[in-house]
Amino acid sequence: MALNGAKDVVPIGIGEMHVSDKPGDVLVAYGLGSCVGVVIHDPIGKVGGMVHVALPESLSAPRSEERPDARYADVGVPMLVGEVLRLGGMKARLVARIAGGAKMFDVTPELEFMDIGARNSVAVRAELEAMGIPIVAEDIGGADGRTLRYVVGREQVFVRKLGMREVEL
Repeated sequence: MALNGAKDVVPIGIGEMHVSDKPGDVLVAYGLGSCVGVVIHDPIGKVGGMVHVALPESLSAPRSEERPDARYADVGVPMLVGEVLRLGGMKARLVARIAGGAKMFDVTPELEFMDIGARNSVAVRAELEAMGIPIVAEDIGGADGRTLRYVVGREQVFVRKLGMREVEL
């Protein structure tokens, strides 16, 4: 399926990651609620990727060297950076755009820890900061679900909130 001359449209499901150096490829994370979509790209090297983060940390999750679980911010974000670098991106030129992290349910103050969207946003920001990758645009928080779309090679990232027009990040 092609979208505006795209070579490939790649849906990025929960806990999935994809990188590309093919101009025109489109990576899309649909239905970001409390999840955070992270796009990391090298605008000069024309390489980048996306990860769909569902949870902030993998502390109690079983670890697999064979297939690391990208659904966790502390695993998925570094994994994405590593794959973008492997495809030829240069660390000093990497930038990030993030979207999602919505508060999907009202919680009482004593249950704020249940606001997974906020926790995901904090965890993603912390991982990017620890790696020295600046966030150049974001659409985080609120109560609306979103779709995040990244066009490889054109370095365009778009977000659409439920019932709204798509806008460029």
